Amino acid sequence: MDELSSHAAWLSAVMAGPPPDLGTSGGAWAACARLTPLELGALLPAAYRTLADEDAHEHARRIAREITWATTQPAFTAATLADFYAALAVAPKPTDVCYAAGALLRCTDRGIEEGGRSALAAPAAALVSAATATEAVMGDHIAGAALAVAAVAGPAVEAELVARLRTECGNSPLRLAELDVMLTADAMERAWIAEDCRYPSLTGTWPPLTDRLAEYTPSPSFAELARRTLHSAADHLAALHTGRVPYAADKAFTPADTETLRRAARLALRRDEPWAGEVLATLLPRLAVAPTAARTLPSQGACIVLAQAVETYPTPESVAALREAHRVVRHAGVRKKFDRLLPRAERNLAKRPGTLLRLPDLGYGPDGTRRIPCGDCTAVLTAAPEPTLTWERADGRPLRSLPAAARRDHPEDVTAAREVLRTTRAQTRTLLRGLEGGYREGTVYRFERWRDSLATHLVARGAVRRLIWEIQYAPGDWRATLPEADRSLDPEPPPSAAVRLWHPARATDTERRLWRDRIADLRLHQPFRQAFREHYVPDVPDLPDLPNLLGLPEGAPSPSSHSTDMFRGHLVRIETVLGLAARQGWRIDDDELALSLPEVTAYFGLAAKLYPGASGWAETESVRLVRAGGGDPQPLCAFDAVKRSEILRAVDLLISASSYAWHDTDGDTAAHLRGRSAFDRDARQQLDRLHALPLGQTAQLRREALHRIFAGHLSSGRVEFGARHLRLDGYAIHLATGRVTRNGDPVDIPVPKGRTARPLPFLPYDEQLLERIVRTAEELIARVGTGPSDPPS
Repeated sequence: MDELSSHAAWLSAVMAGPPPDLGTSGGAWAACARLTPLELGALLPAAYRTLADEDAHEHARRIAREITWATTQPAFTAATLADFYAALAVAPKPTDVCYAAGALLRCTDRGIEEGGRSALAAPAAALVSAATATEAVMGDHIAGAALAVAAVAGPAVEAELVARLRTECGNSPLRLAELDVMLTADAMERAWIAEDCRYPSLTGTWPPLTDRLAEYTPSPSFAELARRTLHSAADHLAALHTGRVPYAADKAFTPADTETLRRAARLALRRDEPWAGEVLATLLPRLAVAPTAARTLPSQGACIVLAQAVETYPTPESVAALREAHRVVRHAGVRKKFDRLLPRAERNLAKRPGTLLRLPDLGYGPDGTRRIPCGDCTAVLTAAPEPTLTWERADGRPLRSLPAAARRDHPEDVTAAREVLRTTRAQTRTLLRGLEGGYREGTVYRFERWRDSLATHLVARGAVRRLIWEIQYAPGDWRATLPEADRSLDPEPPPSAAVRLWHPARATDTERRLWRDRIADLRLHQPFRQAFREHYVPDVPDLPDLPNLLGLPEGAPSPSSHSTDMFRGHLVRIETVLGLAARQGWRIDDDELALSLPEVTAYFGLAAKLYPGASGWAETESVRLVRAGGGDPQPLCAFDAVKRSEILRAVDLLISASSYAWHDTDGDTAAHLRGRSAFDRDARQQLDRLHALPLGQTAQLRREALHRIFAGHLSSGRVEFGARHLRLDGYAIHLATGRVTRNGDPVDIPVPKGRTARPLPFLPYDEQLLERIVRTAEELIARVGTGPSDPPS
């Protein structure tokens, strides 16, 4: 590029020769964070040359490493691309070919495709040679990138590489078929295939081109290859399960075939091919279970990569296939992976609202019911408001249970009815998780599509109508409605009007209170927490002089502007945090938990070394947000209120679940705390510490719900609320832990379970701790009172 900014020029000068003022590592980091994509592309060649020069000054090498570790997405012109290839070729490593392939996609000068490749040929040949220098089998990500760069290097280099790959993959028919098709593609298309890799080549690799990859349209030959690959795999598994091919655990597909299957599934699901759902419905369940009674799989690797493809690019059909695989799998390790992948796939449907609304009716009639004859009785399935299955006689009279004769004489019909019920419930659950995930994605629907595909859908309407929706009648004019109570809209919105889920972070205190009162008055059980949903407004201090105190370059953003300490200082159990974080989509990134969203990545710190399997106690640290793809940090207060609130809610969930997690098996916390082990003493100290903490958002919302549940007892004065407790006849129940004390001493209150449990009053939302507090209070009311637990009239 012609001109560098001051901070980019400073970095270039440091690599060329240390100037008198080298600044600090913090200054280098901040300068790298401010680089534009083109500036980073212009500096990377010098950085790689500096690292290859053993005589370079240590300060220059340090700055060069900072530049190569920058999280900004680089971009190259034709000139900087040629310079980058030449710099990589000075001292090439096998993984450098991955950067070379990625640079092709990040070149902004399309003229490189016509006549600018002559300057790339020689360094490209050196990079391919370095990738094939070892005798070990090339990794899949290196082989894919090498094929792309070999197309630039020339026919001789490509022929040598292809011969090497054919030898290595001689026992992988799916990979050989893929290789034949790949040789018909140009360098750019091969680079796109390499970009869509399962594992990054290096921990410091560039951010993936997620948006551009979603827009990439492969040639028809690749789409057809994906269809043939998946159908061939399905046919092979059918032969295994019917006994036509001998079964051997984890031998159905080679590692190379597995990677080919992964690419085919990702391409088919990303493009939402119409045949993909049907073939995955056959392929995934058969991959998840052996044809024998063994707890093995035909191919554990293929099963996992296909499940990961569904997680990344879910469709309603593929999620149903993954759910069926989860139901039939016997392998304990794979089941645990499915436990994490399936909820994430359902949430990721929110990123694809067009596919989320594609719901089959499952044979329900206009009245929302379906009848399946089972001999002399009929199975009656009802989709709304909740999926149910009842039985009736031939004359229409209801039956209390399924007759034994029907179960004995018509087992197929009975099984079919129960399968429809299971599918309906699963479909509804998937829809709701996708709708709730739309909070993070900022999903907005067209009114016409929302009305036809959700509000009036035979299966979905029962759940959708119990949610609060906002409809945009004019720019800035959003009006909230509850379809279950508001049977008609006045006025009727235009078909193109925007519709979104109501969220308390966008509402005023008065609006939140009115909606919660209305939900409670209607005794309406919402399918997920909405009116009583936590919302968060971070209190971020303003420290304008902090950059100077830390020695950052002029104009660098203050760290306090993009972080919050609202969750700092809690003591949490690490294994509980990591287990829940994995299910919720967090990952471990440099001793922090990271949650990636389309526009931002959230980081949550713990004062401990984090790795899979870590255990013990640790204090929580701050939460910060960083723009996706690098660049300047994202200030919390400038971020979208709903997305910010949902990120902080996810952090609060980790803390709430791990701060007072009950590790006993029967739920008797007090009995558990009476143990004498070191862990029990830790748990007791932790509950004592939480006893004195102010209530968080979740506990405050729980308190508001309890106010409504015990309104009658509040008016009589029997129940009252303190700062952190529900107080009843001398007992105190902590609203954040459920711990019961009297005069400061812990009290064991056995709560009846099962058939002996007392009927619960109406709960505005489902939560285990809320239910436990209500049951404990009801037990105390019955124990110390003289009458029933109903409030006095």
